[in-house]
Amino acid sequence: MATALDAAPITYQPEPEPPVRGSKTLLMGGVGSGKTTALTTFIEAGLEVFVAITDPGGHESLIYAMDKKNLPMDKLHWHYIAAASPSWDTLLKMAQLINIMGYKELSEIKQGIEKSSYQQFMELITLASNFTCERTGKEYGPVDFWGPDRVFAHDSLSGINTMAYDMMVGAKPTAHRGEYGVAMNAEEKFIKKCCSDLKCFYVLTAHVDREVDEVGLGTKIMVSALGSKLAPKLPKDFSDVVYSYREGADYYWSTMAPNMDLKHRLLPLREKLEPSFTQVVTAWQELTSVVEASQS
Repeated sequence: MATALDAAPITYQPEPEPPVRGSKTLLMGGVGSGKTTALTTFIEAGLEVFVAITDPGGHESLIYAMDKKNLPMDKLHWHYIAAASPSWDTLLKMAQLINIMGYKELSEIKQGIEKSSYQQFMELITLASNFTCERTGKEYGPVDFWGPDRVFAHDSLSGINTMAYDMMVGAKPTAHRGEYGVAMNAEEKFIKKCCSDLKCFYVLTAHVDREVDEVGLGTKIMVSALGSKLAPKLPKDFSDVVYSYREGADYYWSTMAPNMDLKHRLLPLREKLEPSFTQVVTAWQELTSVVEASQS
């Protein structure tokens, strides 16, 4: 008698290359600016949404927005990967090191502490290689196999920052420049792959920081990345770089806010844009029609 163990593993086939790949959007803004809930507007545009959540409570925001808009829950899939929470024993070991060692000695510790407990960055990569919906348990295969009828999103970069850093140093109290560089390189390669290889739509939400602009010799509001050197590098790989903000009870997007490096390709160059990805999908559909007509 056949059992579940005898079943052949699922083989996933990549979708054919579309005329135009789905857009890649970096949506950045302060806390409470509507970044997470905006992901549900893709469902209003007819797409299926898959979210890798790294911030606590992200799925709650999505569920609330779905219920408020009366959207079909079967179009939303999420998987929450929490950043590592050290045990009390680990925190005690870290405190003991801080208590008996100076900063120079701490920074010269060659090996990260208890790094085996900090594998969340690798979990993110594994999830992208075969997305599993936490709500249903269903597997959907590699995200780079999907077509532009789907959206893959990371919510948010802040959690990825923590995971990349922890992967390098574990519970070590401090990191030297070389260790930061290794973690930054891993994060940059991960995001670049998502922007370069995915045929589906991709969104990375991120918080913002004020950083020194080494080109303009002033300060700018930039994406909050792992280290100030990485922040100005990330926007170049995205189709649109958008600032999400709130004025009173109203939420907006901007592609031309001052003192920020924003970018528009499918979105218009404008302040106070509607905070919705439906306009991105509509512009992408129009571009696809033009490309298909040029090829016929």
